[in-house]
Amino acid sequence: MPKREVTEQEKEKIRKRVEREFPRCKALRDIHYHRYVKEIEWQTMSPDEIVKDIKKGATETKREMNITT
Repeated sequence: MPKREVTEQEKEKIRKRVEREFPRCKALRDIHYHRYVKEIEWQTMSPDEIVKDIKKGATETKREMNITT
């Protein structure tokens, strides 16, 4: 199944949640914001689709790291 779309309302709730959980650390807020968004997106996906999505994200991240170095 395709990824579940995360609504703007859900994103705002997540932003507020991570601000409460990590008030002094922007890096942790960013990490957990993306983690919570991914949890919502993956709700309708099979385990194989989730693994493919993770690998795709890892490949994109590696490519970005190579560009900036």
